[in-house]
Amino acid sequence: MRAIFYAPMANPDAVAASGVPRMGVLLQRALKAAGVDVQVPRLPRTYDGRGDAALQREVRETSAQAGRDLLARIRDGQIPKPDFWFSYHVYYKSPDWIGPRVARELRIPYLAAECSHAPKRAGGPWAVGHEGTTLALSSAERVLAMTAFDRVCLERLVPGRVRDLKPFIDVAAFREPSAHSYVVPHLVAVGMMRNDRKRASYAMLAAVLRMVADLPLKLTIAGDGVYRHEVGEMFREPATSHNVQFAGEVESERIPALLNSGDIFVWPGIGEAYGLVFLEAQAAGLPVVACRDRGVPDVTREDETTLLCAPDDVAAYAANLRRMMTDHGLRQRFCVAARAFVHTERSIDAAGATLRSVLAELDLR
Repeated sequence: MRAIFYAPMANPDAVAASGVPRMGVLLQRALKAAGVDVQVPRLPRTYDGRGDAALQREVRETSAQAGRDLLARIRDGQIPKPDFWFSYHVYYKSPDWIGPRVARELRIPYLAAECSHAPKRAGGPWAVGHEGTTLALSSAERVLAMTAFDRVCLERLVPGRVRDLKPFIDVAAFREPSAHSYVVPHLVAVGMMRNDRKRASYAMLAAVLRMVADLPLKLTIAGDGVYRHEVGEMFREPATSHNVQFAGEVESERIPALLNSGDIFVWPGIGEAYGLVFLEAQAAGLPVVACRDRGVPDVTREDETTLLCAPDDVAAYAANLRRMMTDHGLRQRFCVAARAFVHTERSIDAAGATLRSVLAELDLR
């Protein structure tokens, strides 16, 4: 069974700091685990982050030509005919103008994963991208939703055709957690410093540390970006008297070792689509303290692996952190449950099983 895989937003990249290109690689691996021969032809990137209507129209034309060229190569036998098309991360900023046309011409199913549909974008600066996304998702035989937040609008657009494929990771790199003395608990936070959402999470974390100033702790922060200086100032004394260390941007292959050195994962996750790092932290056996926002509940188990609070409730976050730091029994239970949750339910093999089930619905076996 063959599929063409297309990521209109960003090229798949297993070592990228951003979760979007990393998830592109993970999805390909999950498809292979489901028995699919994945082909990834070179196709145009359609992402427009500025709301530039002229650029969106240009991308639409470029994509149309790329689609014609791809069809010609398939019909000439240069590329084997796929049994279905699979697109990843289709939304108004990165529409898919190619997949639906190719699928229609070849009479094969069109599938898409981690998509969103935002009716409020109709008529605005991303109107062209919104149109392309609406057309693409409307033509899909199956749309795979990774979060409950995205599922709501997808179900309204294509009722009955949405299936859940929760975020997942490669668990192989995460060894059994080592025993820590916990004399001074080691907290770990991982988040880039490149946009307002990330900055809001850092601001909340800094405020929380001031509210637990009586508890000794070490905090290691991994991340970098345009707000690096501003984030550093948030944690500078006298803002907090704790031992805070900045590790800079950490390559994805070094994240498991960083997490294994910690005791508690403390990234708030305000506005996160979901955050692969939450799964990575739990795979390493770290209990999590975070916010009940956007996709975070889709990658955690509240009151089993994670303590969650509202994204605007700093006092509740501080109370949850204090509880996690001082209740040894709770921390140990969460540690065991976190590792079991990810290794059992959120591995590449588990995602492959979900994909096999979806493909079977379409008689793709």
